[in-house]
Amino acid sequence: MERKHFLRSFAIAAAATPMLLDACKKDSTDTAIDSTGTTTSADTNTGSSACRLTPTEVEGPYPYPGGELKNPLDRSDITGGQTGVPLVLNLLVVNTNDNCNAVQNARVDIWHCSKDGYYSGYGNQNGKSFVGETFLRGYQTTDAKGAVTFTTVYPGWYQGRATHIHFEIFVNNVMKKTAQFAFPENISDAVHTHYGVGVNTTRNANDGILGNSATDLANETPSLTGSIAAGYTGTYTFGIAL
Repeated sequence: MERKHFLRSFAIAAAATPMLLDACKKDSTDTAIDSTGTTTSADTNTGSSACRLTPTEVEGPYPYPGGELKNPLDRSDITGGQTGVPLVLNLLVVNTNDNCNAVQNARVDIWHCSKDGYYSGYGNQNGKSFVGETFLRGYQTTDAKGAVTFTTVYPGWYQGRATHIHFEIFVNNVMKKTAQFAFPENISDAVHTHYGVGVNTTRNANDGILGNSATDLANETPSLTGSIAAGYTGTYTFGIAL
């Protein structure tokens, strides 16, 4: 399916009201980056006394062909041979109907584009095809602490979308959350300049999905630490209502 058809669908779906706020997080603080891409502060989504739902967003482009539940890629390292700035994501899943206690055995699916803006498993991407490839996608099941970790690379971007990652969360094979999150623009700008792909022309606030609520956008941006040289580590808490 061509990417332009996905984006047209998004523009319609984004008009739907998303669920408010994500789970268990502090107030945002500013992120500062020096000339080497080193983060000195990036605290946008970490634990606090608040217990809130993660905003629901549309599924977005290029889930696993046939649907995420058919995805056999049970793996923590989803890199799949792709190059880029290393990115480790430490994720938690909590139940907002149970004081944000951990959700064990939740399935967390993830997929995103490469540093050059392409998704695995699909053709018709600017004249290129990646049918049969499985890079930058997979799933993990939460442990007793509600935690999963994914090792990947910092995503690139493509025309019409802010830099983002897609997620779906299932409990007992029932989808409980469809989500996307954005990235701090100053980090993305530094990484994308390093990649040689240029600064993303679609800013977070102008994104047709993530930009429809400033409050949601702030709560759909993970906390990041690290540098271009060393890679980044992100933390994020998904709040779902069970």
